[in-house]
Amino acid sequence: MDDMKLLRDLGAALEHEPPATLARQRNRLTQARPRRRRVGLLLTGLAAVATAAAVAVPTLVLRGTQTVAPPAGARPAKVATGALNVLVVGTDSRAGSERFRASRGARTDTILLVHLPADRKEITAVSIPRDSMVQIPRCGSVPARMDMINSAFDKGGLTCTVKTIETLTDVRIDHMMEVDFNAFKEVVDALGGVQIKVKQPVNDAKSQLRLPVGMRTLNGEQALGYMRLRSLGDGSDIQRIKRQQALLRAMLAKAKKTLTDPGRLRSFLAAATKSIKTDKGFDLETMADLAVSMSDSRLPKFVTVPWKPYPPDPNRIAWKQPEADQLFARLR
Repeated sequence: MDDMKLLRDLGAALEHEPPATLARQRNRLTQARPRRRRVGLLLTGLAAVATAAAVAVPTLVLRGTQTVAPPAGARPAKVATGALNVLVVGTDSRAGSERFRASRGARTDTILLVHLPADRKEITAVSIPRDSMVQIPRCGSVPARMDMINSAFDKGGLTCTVKTIETLTDVRIDHMMEVDFNAFKEVVDALGGVQIKVKQPVNDAKSQLRLPVGMRTLNGEQALGYMRLRSLGDGSDIQRIKRQQALLRAMLAKAKKTLTDPGRLRSFLAAATKSIKTDKGFDLETMADLAVSMSDSRLPKFVTVPWKPYPPDPNRIAWKQPEADQLFARLR
């Protein structure tokens, strides 16, 4: 079935029988005392559109996703405050591309712990450096060890990454999402590219990326190369994270402006369906609730886990204490 026809049909159907949570949202809008009949009709129409979009978008996205099991055993307690913590990882897998090698495992190139407070206003995205040396717990048959945090995914997948971060932070992760390199490129292209400010010239032979100084619009391949650069600045993981945060902020800002166009929305969702893996609990109802509750949210505030050089190897990172614990305590 054509995606846009599905969206239109679903929107029409929802006028008669929307899910319970979205019906409550629509009633809240339409039952406010109208000053004029025209205002009441306008609110009814807006509520119908919001209801259709909030359900249709997750429906299309979830058609192509795979689910990932949550960690087994003891986990941090879930506090009933209405807040949510979502782990989003970008992996260096190129499955489905010519550069993919089945013999090579994938590691997490980007790790973000996204905190959504109960009122959904001030969202915080915490970047966790992939070069962090941490104690990784036992995952299945793989024993506990001291290693770089991105090796948790390599050895035990997204489930082990969640278990590792929960063990280190005592923050309960409510939902998890995985996106690979190919998907990232497709999402950027579906947005029509993303504009960033290049502060120093880029001439990277490995990624074949060349960018002069100034405002530049990057396509998917260029954005991926820019996000992964190690030859810019001091070449550190922290410098790379700063570029990632700027790039993600620009992508989110553009998505908020452009995804109201049906054609662009269709392209964006077509890319997203190929990319996402989530936990089973991140279902249609949950995503629809989030879509409605986050309508007035500001763009996320990006922060990085406080860090210092890892004493045995200055090319690696150790979390700085007590600052790191204080950060995660606020998320709890």
